[in-house]
Amino acid sequence: MRRGSLPHGEGIASAIVLPRNDGKSLMKVLKSSGELLFKIVVISLIVIFLSFLGMLMMDVWAARTQDFHFLPIVQQAWGQFIIYLQMLTHGDLGTVTMVGREREVAGIVQSASLNSLGLIGMALSFASILGVVMGVFAALSQHRGQADLTLLLAILGISAPTFLLAVLLQNLGIKYTATFGKRLVSMGGYGWNFAHLAMPVLVLMARPLAYITRATYVSMGEIMSADYIRTARSKGLHERMVFFAHVLRNLGIPLLTALGVSFRFTLGVLPIVEFIFAWPGVGLYALDALQRRQAYLFLGVVLSLGASIQILNALLDWLNHRIDPRLGRA
Repeated sequence: MRRGSLPHGEGIASAIVLPRNDGKSLMKVLKSSGELLFKIVVISLIVIFLSFLGMLMMDVWAARTQDFHFLPIVQQAWGQFIIYLQMLTHGDLGTVTMVGREREVAGIVQSASLNSLGLIGMALSFASILGVVMGVFAALSQHRGQADLTLLLAILGISAPTFLLAVLLQNLGIKYTATFGKRLVSMGGYGWNFAHLAMPVLVLMARPLAYITRATYVSMGEIMSADYIRTARSKGLHERMVFFAHVLRNLGIPLLTALGVSFRFTLGVLPIVEFIFAWPGVGLYALDALQRRQAYLFLGVVLSLGASIQILNALLDWLNHRIDPRLGRA
């Protein structure tokens, strides 16, 4: 048999063999995708049932009746749960009555999600850029006082309650308008301009900025004292080359972790910020749906938030493995 020829009886297709490493990678991707899908489905089913149950119990308590029977409420919630699952199989999220007319929940969730994601995206983008710059500056600073001041501001930013910061900024804006007779920014409302975005973006980016700054500072300290940095310097590499080729590259995983934590925290405080500044996002609609006992709208908003968190976790995990392949072999 000539070198490079196929054995007799084997087709051309048998020569196309997926490499072992690629096959393992594909299996890992399929396995992680299946686990993610299973997790989303299970959590969604639990959230749907508990939401119907909670809404019914709120109605009973609001009616202030003396008779409270838990089992009939559970049975009623189960019936609504089955009906809602049947609706989902047909791609129907239901309708709600708003401002005297019926509106599709899917349309509300879509517009609200875009509004909230735009707000979060700007806040996290500014927080990431400023946080990395401040953290690197504090780590490389020759003056200990400047580094301590940066860390103090980071601790204050992490510790400050979001609602307190929002109310303080809003009151400062009102005081400024009353004193100078000129409105610097809007105190609430919707609009994709500086006047409407300044306040909610500042409040949302406060804690992520502090957290990313601290994470960058701590990671920079560990990286700068690592053996491979000393080795690179001993080989005569310029400090700029060491910084960009080795330091920043190894900052990737800590920064992704800090960004993921910041995103989850931002989602948690989003309803407060949107309520205070009257921003029509998923947080404001979720609070409004709870107040009006609109289960379909509440579920549409909550399920979209849950899916966003799970997808983000999967994306961050994939990016971590791409930056450091050793994580996949751990």
